Amino acid sequence: MSSSRSLFRRLLGYFSLLIVAYGGAIYGLLALNATTVFIIAVTVITIGIAALLIKYCLTPLVETIDALDVGVRSFKNNDFSITIHNKEYEELGRLLDTFNELATVLRQQRVSLFQREQLLNRVIQETPVALILTDSNNRIMLSNLAAKNLLDYHQRLDGELLPPLIQGMPSALQQATLQKQSGLFSEMLEHQKISYSLTCHHIELNSQQHHLFLYKNLTRDISRKESDIWKKAIRLISHELNNSLAPLKSLTSSAKKIIDAPEHLHMLPDIFDTISERIENLHIFLTQYATYARLPAPSLAMINLNELLEKIGAMTNVVVDLPHQPIEVEADKAQIEQALLNLVKNAKESGSALADIKITLTMTPMHVQICVSDGGKGMTQQQLQQALLPFYTTKNNGSGLGLALCNDIVVAHSGNLTISNMESDAGIRGLAVKMMLPSCFKSV
Repeated sequence: MSSSRSLFRRLLGYFSLLIVAYGGAIYGLLALNATTVFIIAVTVITIGIAALLIKYCLTPLVETIDALDVGVRSFKNNDFSITIHNKEYEELGRLLDTFNELATVLRQQRVSLFQREQLLNRVIQETPVALILTDSNNRIMLSNLAAKNLLDYHQRLDGELLPPLIQGMPSALQQATLQKQSGLFSEMLEHQKISYSLTCHHIELNSQQHHLFLYKNLTRDISRKESDIWKKAIRLISHELNNSLAPLKSLTSSAKKIIDAPEHLHMLPDIFDTISERIENLHIFLTQYATYARLPAPSLAMINLNELLEKIGAMTNVVVDLPHQPIEVEADKAQIEQALLNLVKNAKESGSALADIKITLTMTPMHVQICVSDGGKGMTQQQLQQALLPFYTTKNNGSGLGLALCNDIVVAHSGNLTISNMESDAGIRGLAVKMMLPSCFKSV
């Protein structure tokens, strides 16, 4: 900046002239034998002039500092539009160039950030997944259109408290939201089975705890997948029947030939045993599918859940945690028992130690809850979303009907079934499957 003037040289020049003038005045007064009063007067005047010169010389510096103060305050208020153009002196010019470059960079970053926020907000609003972000006081900080539709709330959600707004949700989803619990939830609503996936993340923003809820309605997806799975099941059954009928036909043909050849009659028992074994295996295979397809309506009667769970615990050698006060519910004892046995069987096949498998009975003002938990590896998010689909299985030899059958039994009792991982600081430590039976229970 060679074209700019130097504040230091300006101050040095003024003070040099002042010292020369003062020295000349003192020399003249001494030459004229002036009195001390005159010398003091000249000194005072010189000092006053020096003060005025200092103020005059430092005025650009003071103005620049004031401008910088205003600029920094504007940064604090997220205003990056200020530019300082005073570059009269090269010492200040370098500082002002740095300030203006910083302001330009911040303006560009703010524009870029604003554009990204606009894009992110557009994506959030258009996504079919209902999104709700709350603070530690359950006050909604962020939401999207899908969340408004889920809550049937057509005003602005941001700033509202979440608990009063979830009263219209399915009861299982409502309870999971209050407990900030992830999982898959299915129940009957207005004679239609609906399924939701809820994922709850605990995140920290601005050094404060927040909760992010993601709701996905899987009802349509599950219906479509169920249709595809039924088609797959029909193909599977046809394949299994053909695989069984072909050897049976061959064995029957061999038996006819043996009858015509008496010397081979000793082979007939083995052939008949093979036919009988194959028919029995085919019968078991078809019974599994028939049980699911022809689930009868529950035959309701008052049953003592404490006694039923104690019986299941004794049969399966798993831990049972019961309340001191026995509980009765109106349900189909055989179906509830079958559902619980299936859940315990799944828990044992999860890789969990037997000591970690537990059946817990609790009651709330709204529900009776039976929870079967294990210490296995849990499920992935994709597995959770498909766990209740018929014929979906993660086991090599599984039929994929256990959880689907349990779900249908619970739904037929006007209850709901929820599946969720049990998590700790060390990660997933098992699966919890909860049967929520309706509130029409009574203590005995």
